[in-house]
Amino acid sequence: MTLLKNSKVPLDTVLACLIIVLMMLGLVMLLSASYTPGEIEEGDPYFYIYRQLRHAALGILAIIALWRIPYQFWLRMSAIIMVTSVILLIVVLIPGVGVTVGGATRWLPFLSIQPSELAKLAVVIYTARSLSRKGELVNSFCHGFLPQFLVMITFVILILLEKDLGGSLIIMALVLSMLFMAGLRKIYFFALGSAAIPAIWALINVFQYRVSRISGWFDPWADPQKSGYPIIHSFFAFANGGLFGVGPGASVQKLSFLPEVHTDYIFCIVGEELGFIGVVGVAALFLALCCRGFKIGLMARDLGAFFLAPGLTMVVVLPAFLNMGVALSLWPSKGLPLPFFSYGGSSLVVSCAAMGILLNIAAQGHVTSESAVAAGGAPRAPVSAWVGP
Repeated sequence: MTLLKNSKVPLDTVLACLIIVLMMLGLVMLLSASYTPGEIEEGDPYFYIYRQLRHAALGILAIIALWRIPYQFWLRMSAIIMVTSVILLIVVLIPGVGVTVGGATRWLPFLSIQPSELAKLAVVIYTARSLSRKGELVNSFCHGFLPQFLVMITFVILILLEKDLGGSLIIMALVLSMLFMAGLRKIYFFALGSAAIPAIWALINVFQYRVSRISGWFDPWADPQKSGYPIIHSFFAFANGGLFGVGPGASVQKLSFLPEVHTDYIFCIVGEELGFIGVVGVAALFLALCCRGFKIGLMARDLGAFFLAPGLTMVVVLPAFLNMGVALSLWPSKGLPLPFFSYGGSSLVVSCAAMGILLNIAAQGHVTSESAVAAGGAPRAPVSAWVGP
C-alpha cells in the first residue's frame, strides 16, 4: 500500500492529540526552566527556547512527512539505516571530530546531531525488520538470537565508548523488549542478565563519577554539596510544589539551585510549578502514549508493523519514565532527557520521527480495515490474533 498516492491519509487523532499536548506542554515548561540558565550561560534568557522552537518546527515537519511515507519503506531500508548509524557513532569518536561536553563525546558539530539518539531509531527499525522475517527461527541460536545480539552489542559498545552508559542501557532495553515480544526463549534472557549485571557493575566502578552517583543516590545527605546535591534539591522542588504547584514560572529551584534544570532535571520544575497534579498528569500522558502505541502494534496487519509500533513507542516512553524516575530519585542519574520536554534537538526530532512513523502504521491499519469492510467483508484480524509466542 502506498499512502503517498492518497490525497487523504487517515490520522489517528488520539495519538496526534497526545503528541501535540506533550510537545506544547514541553515547550512551556522549557521556557520556564531555561530562562535562568540561558541568561547566565548565554547572556540571553530566551536562548534555549528559541533554539528549541526551531527544533520543534523541524520535528513537526518530520511528523508530517513520515506520517505520509509508508513504514514499509523504512523496513526495507533497515540495513542501510543501521550501517549509517554505526558509521556516525564511529565518526563521533574520531579525535577532533566529536564534541565533548561534560566528559562525554556524543555530538557531531557539522550535523548538530547526537548519533546515539539516531541509533535508537536505527536499532528498532532493523530489529523489527529482522524479527518479522525470522518466524519460528527466532528461537534458533544461530539464526534468531545471535544476529540480534551482535547488532545490539555493536551499538552498545560504540555508545559506551562515548561514555554514555544510559544510552547503551536504552539500546539494550529496546532490543531485548522486542525479542521478548517475539517469544524468544527465556533461557537467553537469563543468560544475558547473568552476564550483563556484573558487566554493568564493572562499568560503573571504572569511573569515579558513576560511583559517586550511586553513593549519592543511596545516601544524598552524606555528601550534600556534591554527589547528593541534585537529589536533595530535587526533593526541595517537589516538596515546594505540593499538590497544585507554585504556578508557571514561579519555581525557586531553577534559579541556579538545581543543576541541568532545562535538560536532565526539568521534571523537577514540572513538580515544583505544577505540583503533584502536574506530575501525575505528565506521567499519565506518557502512559497513554505507551498504551496507544502498543494498541496500534496489536492491531497491525503485518509482522513488521507488529514489532515496529511498540519499538517506536518505547523510543519515547522508555527514556521518559527513566528520566522521571531519576527526578523522583527512584534510581540513580543516567543523563537521559525527558522527550518533548528537555532541551535538545536530536532528542526532540528523533522522538517526532518515531511518532511520525507510528502515525503511518496506525493510518495503514485504519485503511486496511476500512477497505475490507467496503468490499463487503469483515475487517482483517490483526496480527495479534494469530501471531504465536
